[in-house]
Parts: sequence; C-alpha cells; structure tokens
Amino acid sequence: MEEFSKQFLEDVLSRAEELSEPQEDAFTGLFTEYLVEAEECFNVTICNYQKKSKGIKLNAYSYTNDFDELLLFVSDFDATTYKRKIGSKRITEDLNRVYKYYLGAINGLKVEMEESRDYFSFTDLLDHNKDEIRKVKLYLLTNALAENDLPPDREVNNVSISFHIWDIERLYQFIYQKKGPEQLRVSFTNKKNNLHLIKTPDQNEVYDSYVGVISGELLAELYNEFGQKLIERNVRSYLQAKGKINKSIRMTIKDEPTMFMAYNNGISTIAEKAVFGNNENNVSVEELVGWQVVNGGQTTASLYHAYKDKIDLSQVFVQMKLTVIKDSERINEIISNISRFANSQNKISASDFTANDPFQVELEKLSRKIWVPHENLRGKSTTKWFYERARGQYLVEVNRQGTPSRKKLFEKQHPKNQILTKTLLAKYLMSWFQYPHIVSRGAETNFVYFTEMIKKNNTPLPDENYYKHAVASAILFKKCDQIISDKNYGGYKANIVTYTISLLSFLDSDMVNFNNIWQTQQISSRIEDRINQLCDLVWDHITTPPVKGTNVTQWCKREECWTSLFQKFS
Repeated sequence: MEEFSKQFLEDVLSRAEELSEPQEDAFTGLFTEYLVEAEECFNVTICNYQKKSKGIKLNAYSYTNDFDELLLFVSDFDATTYKRKIGSKRITEDLNRVYKYYLGAINGLKVEMEESRDYFSFTDLLDHNKDEIRKVKLYLLTNALAENDLPPDREVNNVSISFHIWDIERLYQFIYQKKGPEQLRVSFTNKKNNLHLIKTPDQNEVYDSYVGVISGELLAELYNEFGQKLIERNVRSYLQAKGKINKSIRMTIKDEPTMFMAYNNGISTIAEKAVFGNNENNVSVEELVGWQVVNGGQTTASLYHAYKDKIDLSQVFVQMKLTVIKDSERINEIISNISRFANSQNKISASDFTANDPFQVELEKLSRKIWVPHENLRGKSTTKWFYERARGQYLVEVNRQGTPSRKKLFEKQHPKNQILTKTLLAKYLMSWFQYPHIVSRGAETNFVYFTEMIKKNNTPLPDENYYKHAVASAILFKKCDQIISDKNYGGYKANIVTYTISLLSFLDSDMVNFNNIWQTQQISSRIEDRINQLCDLVWDHITTPPVKGTNVTQWCKREECWTSLFQKFS
C-alpha cells in the first residue's frame, strides 16, 4: 500500500510536468480516469474553480445529458507526502466546499465569474438546467488515508444529495484486489412487483436462458436505484426521450399503456449468477449478480423518465430475456455478440468495449515488443511505449517486478511519459480523423464512437505500422497540448487542442509524416509553427459562436462547430 501510494504520487507529478498543468489538476485527472474504469462515473471534465473567501471549491464534474444526475468532485491533494492521514473534520470541510459550489451555481454564482473561463461555461450550463437535476453526488478525492466518516445524505429542493469519498487506499483496493468494477447485485425479494421467469428447454455448458415479463414499474424503479450501471455495460451513452423511437415509446406509455407489450421489442439482459425460488423451470427471481441490460436501453430509460414524471406505469409490462452465463471466460464475447446481433433500436449499438476486445489486445502485444528508435538511430533502442488496455496495468506491472532493481529497469524501459491508454489513443486518433466535436463530448463517449467506427469499417487488427502511427499521433497531440498551454488562452484548452489537430489534418495533412515522427519521437519545427498559427484561429472560432451567448463547451460538441470551421478554408 505504501509503495503504491508513493508510485501514484510520482505519476501525478510526472503527469503535471509533462502536460504543463497544475499538480492538483493532474491528480484529479489521473484519479478520475480510474473511477471511470471502476464505472463510478462517466466523462469527467477537469474544472478548477476556487473562491476561498466563501469556502467554495470545484475540481471536476460529470453529468448525464439531461442533467438528471450530477457528479461534482473536490480534491485534497498533497504533493509533498504519501503518508498523510485525514480525519472526519477535514473530510467534512472538503465536501462542504464542493457542496457550497453546487448551492452557489444554482443561485447565481456565475455573475461573480470571468466569462472567458471554462468554469463559467459549466456553471452557466448548470444554472440553466437546475430544474432538471434529481440527484447530486459529491465526491472527495484524496491521496491521503481517510476515515470512513461522511456527512449524512440530505435533500434540497427535492434533489437528493449524497457524499462519497475515494482515498488512496480505496483506489489501491480497486486496482489490486477487484481489478474491475464492483459486481452489481440486484435483489428482488423486497420489491412491490415480483419477477417470474420460465426456463427455456435448451441445455448447454455456456449459458442458461429464461424468458418472461417484467413490470414497467419495477424496471423503472431498478433504474432509479442503480442508474447507468444497469444499462449496457461498457457503453457510456445516456439515452434521452428525444429520438423518434423514444418519443414513440413515451407516447405509448402515456396514451396506450396496455399496448406497450404489443408494440415494444422488450429487453435482453445478462447475469453472471442468479438466485431463484420455486421450481427449476418456473422460477421466481430473488437476486441477480452482475445483471446488465445489454439491449433495450431506450426502453428502460424511457420508462424511468415516465416514472420520474409520475406517469402511471401500473399497466405497462415488458417482455424480458435473461441469459445467465455459466462460462465466465466467454462472458465478454457473449455480451458483445448479444449486443451486436440483438440491438436494432440504438443508433450506436451496444457493443462490448472492454479491455478484452481483440483490437485492444493486439495493440497491447505490439507495445510490449516494439522498441522506440534510438536518437538519430546511432545506438540500440532502450525504451518502449506502454499501452494500457485496462486502467492500472502499468502500476500492476511495476509492482510485479519483485525487486527494486527490476522495478527500476522496468520504469527505465517504460518511462511514465510513454504510457498510452485506450481512451487517450481514441482521443488522439479521432482528433486526426477530424471528429473534434465527438472528442469534445468526453473520453468515454469518444471511445464509443471510435470503437464503433472500427467495427463498422471492418478495420483489420492493428499491425506494426498502425501501432507506430498511433504513437506518432500521440506525440503530435501532446506537443500541440503543450504549445496551447504556453499560450494561456484562459479556458477551453481541451477543445482548442482537438480542434487544432483536426484543422491541421484538414488543411495540412501532407505536412505531417507519421513515419518521421515515430523515427525522431518529435514533430518538426515547421509543424510547430503551423500549430501556433492554427490554434489562434480555433480560439477565435469556438469563442464566437453564431448565436451570441451560446455556451462554448456545448457549442464545441456540435458538428456544426466543426463544419463551420473548416468551411472557412474551403
């Protein structure tokens, strides 16, 4: 634990230096990347705002597209020690700071902020959507050892407020003991509506299959209790009642509830373990472990929204299929196939985007065997890039080395500034492929689009050339990030970087030779000069949307923002 704490602190400091960002931002960014892997949150945005005179602080945020659920993060980071402890008084003080930010944000705090700052953009967005908020989760992140003593949950204006803490020990437990998201355990024994299923007659060693009907009320209540963790494991898209199909679902729920069963395709679910009552074939479900809705996300979310709006669901029923997977080694493959073959409702299919995807596995293999060219090609190679197909792999590998000398050698061969994660790679490549509006929607959403694009285009498994070009895109993106950090625009750095890379790709792709970047592990001065020119154009473009007063962050997420930029040069 002590070794991990020390290693984590070194990683934070290394990241801060490499990205030219404040140490607390580097800490928050690294920590929340692990939380995304733990499925604790989705699409986190770093947003450092402090007003010490009022005891207000915000380090990051995450929200669902309709603002139903809001997550706010506050960090307590110490760059000088990895052996610190904090007690309940400090924990309460920290959480009160982010709680005060939330209260301020929904009560006009934005008038005290500079409009050019990214935290103004989010606070303004929060103020405009405050009536949609149902749940607020406030998180304290710390590299100290913290007591398990949290303020009690509360309710403010019909909004439930809950407090959470992730300290360095909890992070350690996640990486080294769980090595994945906590299993979802869903109990049906104390629910108003029961769930009864019939076992299908097929017999095999891979799975057991059950079919039946679940009440719309029960399904909505379960989504209310477990949220996005219930829907489409590994897909971070939140479904709203805006699309044509969702509106149809909602209309049926409201106007013809008894017809819902006839009109709707139902839901497909999987579980890793099931506890049943009654006899073997006509079963009453008592508990499902690792239960996931892998097809029918729109149905589930639409029922939840109706439930939230107090629409009567007593006459709504949904047909349901449950697949209990007995072969644990094939669980990811089976989930992926169920999603791909069964899903016909969602524009983005619910494919399985886990670390076990063959594309990810092949990239990992390539990274373990390909050495970085020596400077000027005058000596033997001494380092490699380390591809993390699962968050935390690098730390685990370091500590697997056993002796201090072997750890030192491993870290020398795989320096921290040459770690490449799957979500970062997706960001680098999608920026070069000219999808900055998708990248601006967050790491997880962007990763979904990237993976779908690979599947849709039947992209072959990566080879050595693909891998080298991927690393080169990382070098290009990182240098662009550094150049833009030095220019001190004041906000929206992440948006400026991805849009600048996309504009460089659109206007000057011939200038960028990925083979040369791989060989030299750097970009040319000519490319640097061009980036310096383009980023000023990007800044002017994104901060002057066509409709005055448009939220800049939201503007950057729209395809129109990108098309209107490159059309200026067409």
